[in-house]
Amino acid sequence: MLTIVLNVVPNPVGRLLTLFRREPAVETSSYTTTEGETVPMRIYHPEKLKNAPALILYPGITPAAEEHEAVNMLARATALAGVRTFLPRIPDMKEVLVREESIEHMINVYEAVEIREDIDKDRIACVGMSFGGSLFIKACLDERLKNRPASVISYGSYFDFKEALQFAITGRCSDGKKEYVFEPHNWGRIVFFHNYLEYLDNPCNPENVRAYLLDQVANDGENGDELYAAFPEEDKILIDKIVSDQSKEVVEMVQQVMDKIENILLPLSPIQFLDEIDFPLYLMHGASDTMIPFTETVRFRRALEERGKEVHTFISTLYAHSEIEGYGKGPLGLISELWRMGRFMQDMLRPVL
Repeated sequence: MLTIVLNVVPNPVGRLLTLFRREPAVETSSYTTTEGETVPMRIYHPEKLKNAPALILYPGITPAAEEHEAVNMLARATALAGVRTFLPRIPDMKEVLVREESIEHMINVYEAVEIREDIDKDRIACVGMSFGGSLFIKACLDERLKNRPASVISYGSYFDFKEALQFAITGRCSDGKKEYVFEPHNWGRIVFFHNYLEYLDNPCNPENVRAYLLDQVANDGENGDELYAAFPEEDKILIDKIVSDQSKEVVEMVQQVMDKIENILLPLSPIQFLDEIDFPLYLMHGASDTMIPFTETVRFRRALEERGKEVHTFISTLYAHSEIEGYGKGPLGLISELWRMGRFMQDMLRPVL
């Protein structure tokens, strides 16, 4: 566990250890979807272990997919600790889309890993990152996962999909007892409109606006100016509102969309399938997360506890969404936080390690 923590959180000891440790082998593999599509999957192999425990890291919605830097850092750390670690690409999530089909593809990944001869099928842990966390929890309810993972972990995900999307616009959230206001990450707004643009009463030319928004998240806006200049004025006005306007008009646009997509969001929300969850859950969240607020995990935990279900949570003051925030409590505070994190990770990976 010390190996994992020291290689996930930047620190001088972890950097020093890289000088004396052989790096895990990284393989580009694949899995097959229900539709017959062959999809890339990256594998980090631990040294000298033929029948190793396994960890599947399901990504969030990011064009980087299996190449996401932070997820690869975690995969490297767990491989160094003796766990064969899998980073699958989920097609829709790479396209920055949150869709029911992604649950099917997560099941496809699990089935592909479970039958491998180089892993111990009784020691598989799965982590769903960001929006992928709650999607994978729903995947675990599928009858094809009768042999569920030994540990099911959700990091930085949502309890009520609708509430999480509204936070991306307003920055307002609640844990059910206390109200909070944060400055929401601009990416959340872009993701919202990229997914549900066609539900606006007047979406102008959706293909134009969506291409611009995807360029913002996939290429950091590298082609944005060129795309923007070629669009008609009506598309430019809508783009300006989406990416920069904090006005009441934008909030009204979001509400207009929300009223139309509620039946799409509900089936993907744990708040809807709480009573079906009959396995222990480990929920982690960054206290400074401005993409999906930590209050979603607090509400999720409380709802499970009220139903007498087993749930373990850890809110990290060190993390935002996927990135590490500056830590202002000094060296002793940092050591204390790392100790708490290590203890929690030890508990959640105990069935595997």
